[in-house]
Order: sequence, then structure tokens, then C-alpha cells
Amino acid sequence: MTTTTPPEETTLEALLGTVGAAMTDRVVLVDADQPADVAARRLERDGVSGAPVVRRGRVVGVVTLRDLLTPLALAPLAPTTGPFLRHEHQLAGIRVHQLMSTEPATARTDWPLGRAVLCMQEAGVNRLPVVDPTGRPVGILTRDDVLRAIARRLRPRRTAPAARGSLMAAD
Repeated sequence: MTTTTPPEETTLEALLGTVGAAMTDRVVLVDADQPADVAARRLERDGVSGAPVVRRGRVVGVVTLRDLLTPLALAPLAPTTGPFLRHEHQLAGIRVHQLMSTEPATARTDWPLGRAVLCMQEAGVNRLPVVDPTGRPVGILTRDDVLRAIARRLRPRRTAPAARGSLMAAD
């Protein structure tokens, strides 16, 4: 029986693995009805630039710090008692669902990573919420996750410690 070499695309997909293997399963979620100032502080505290937005446990959008802070760039500054001008209070009256991107592109854990990368590129996004079949979040796939997955495949395999030890014992 003759075997054939799979097409390059299949080989690349196999090398890259799945979304489930590359994604981050600790995902910061923002509630759609949360005040924008609270959401912005949460994203900043958790060190992420964006997050899936949920309503009743299902992903309904994505919001970024840029989305949350854009209204502030358009608003006049309010003087405070200190030396700084602030305007965070203006975000308190705005809800996340008013600023989020709706109908977000999402991925599933069993997708080939290449499919998710194409989805990110076509949608022009830096992150994809990863959802189960009911739309509930199970993780997030970011550009950094994709780069880590590729870098893992590019790194040469390390020699096992036992093999190195046996070579050293011969000296």
C-alpha cells in the first residue's frame, strides 16, 4: 500500500494544534450591564486589554480598554481637588453593552489553530472568546497565545536529562 504525503496545509494545521491547546483558560469576563468605569478598572487590574462580555453566562460581545476609554477622549476634563484633571465619573453612567463590539467572532476548543488565526485576521481582532456549544466562555485565544503556540513548535526539542547524563558519564 502506498502512502501519500499530506498537503502542506494539513501538515501545518497538525503542527499548530488546536485552539484548546493554545488558548488561555483563565479568562477575564465583563458583564454587559456593568458600569464602564468598573470594567476599565477590572481590565487594568488584571493586565488585559480586552475581554469577552457576557449576559446570563453567554458571550454577547467583546470590549477593549480602547472601547471603554474612547468616551473620555471626547469629553471635557473635570477638575478635582488635587493637581490632576479627571473624568472617570463620566464612565459610571455608561454601561459596557453601550461600548462593546457586538456579534463577536468566537472559536471552539476543537478548531484547528489555523482556522482561528484566519478568523482573527478576517475579523480584524486580537482576541477570540472560546465558547462551548451553548455560547458559554471556556477560554480566550489571543495573539500572544498564537505566537506562543508557534514558538513551541519552532523551538528545538531539548535532550532528555538522562541522555545528557549518560554522555557526561562517558568522560
